[in-house]
Amino acid sequence: MSPRVYRNLDEIFAGEYEGMTYEEIKKIAPSEATLRSMDKIGYRYPRGESYLDILARLDPLVHELESYHEPLLLVSHQAVLRLLYCYLTGRTRAQAPKLSMPLHTVIRITYDGWTPPTEERFYLGPECSQTDGQTHL
Repeated sequence: MSPRVYRNLDEIFAGEYEGMTYEEIKKIAPSEATLRSMDKIGYRYPRGESYLDILARLDPLVHELESYHEPLLLVSHQAVLRLLYCYLTGRTRAQAPKLSMPLHTVIRITYDGWTPPTEERFYLGPECSQTDGQTHL
């Protein structure tokens, strides 16, 4: 299969806070940061997206991907990868926002339709840290 670009795999759009860190958002809009911490899956950034919006965006793509018969390599961003990982491993979508996805890592998920999915992780990045930088959120 040749490489393809799917805009469905774009990172969550933070709307008015796009490009800012969580610390910057807490500083300029503490009420928004509080709302997000109370309902991370349902919280929608002003003029932005929520995890639930990403689910709606991913739905048609997942149906397409399930029709392929060859191995797939998906490269995406943290929020999107959390949702896809939960779907592919049988976890609930409610678990996605708090799931830690390691950076610089290939996660191979194998599923044959009959047995539970198996997972292998291959760390490719620097040896300094295997966290996603969001464990404090």
